[in-house]
Amino acid sequence: MGGAGRRTGGGPVRTALMDEAYEALLSLILDEGLAPGTALRIDTIARDWNVSATPLREALAKLEHTGLVRRIPLKGYTVAPMLTDEEFAQLMAARMLIEPYNARHACERDAAGTTQLLQEWHARMTQAAAQRDNDDFRAYLEADSAFHDVIAKKCGNRFLCDAIDPLGAHVQRFRRFHGTRVTDTDVALAEHQAILDAFAAGDPERCEVAMCTHLRGVADRAAPTSSAPAE
Repeated sequence: MGGAGRRTGGGPVRTALMDEAYEALLSLILDEGLAPGTALRIDTIARDWNVSATPLREALAKLEHTGLVRRIPLKGYTVAPMLTDEEFAQLMAARMLIEPYNARHACERDAAGTTQLLQEWHARMTQAAAQRDNDDFRAYLEADSAFHDVIAKKCGNRFLCDAIDPLGAHVQRFRRFHGTRVTDTDVALAEHQAILDAFAAGDPERCEVAMCTHLRGVADRAAPTSSAPAE
C-alpha cells in the first residue's frame, strides 16, 4: 500500500486509498488464511502498513457487507466465522430466488450489451483458471463475482442488485474449502458458458434455466457430503 499514508481531503484520492486498503485486507484474509475470530485492529494495521486509519475503517465496513469480517460493538472488527452448513444452504436458496430472475430480466432488457460484458469476464475467468496452480484463487473468484454482478446490474432492479453481494457469496463458498485446490473450474466455466450462450441467443427463459443449473451445481459441489471443492 505504498503512498497510502498521504493526507487527503477526500474525493477520488480518498476513494482510491479505500480501494487499495480493501484489496490489501482481502488479500490478507484470503491469501494468508487468517482464522475466524482473528482481530483486525485498525490502529495496529495502520501503524504496521504506515497508512491512515480512515481508509482502513472504510475498507473494513465494505468487507463487513460481504460477510468476510464482523464488527463487534466496543471491540472492533474480527475475521467472520465460517458459515454453517445451514447458513450456506440459506445463502444458496436466496441466490436461487434472485439470480435466475436477474438473468431472465437482464436478457429481456439488454441481451446484446450483457453478452458483450459477460464475454469479457468469462475470458478473464478462463485465464485465471489456467493459473490455478499458483494457488491464487482471488483473480478467479473476482472474475466469477463480476460475471454475476453484470447480470444483476443489467436486470435494472437496484434492490435485487443490492440484495446479494456477489463477491461475498463467492468468498463464503471458497472459505468452506480453505486449504484445498480449485479443481472443478472446467465444470464451472462450462456452466457460465451456457449462461453466456443463452444471452447471446437472446433467450430469457434459457438464461433463467442456465442460471438455475449453475447455482444447483455450485450448491451440490459445496455440499458437506461432496469431496470436491467449490468452483
